[in-house]
Amino acid sequence: MVLIKWFAQGRRSEEKVPLSYARHRKIELESQGAIVYWSERVIAF
Repeated sequence: MVLIKWFAQGRRSEEKVPLSYARHRKIELESQGAIVYWSERVIAF
């Protein structure tokens, strides 16, 4: 799992996504105008 944090439309958001989807999600968020400011791999229990 990957934790992605971003800033968009005046607010901060975050979500956990599977590693295989993380790069796609980051690009998707940036194309919507979000600033991705943190992305880290996390261990899911």
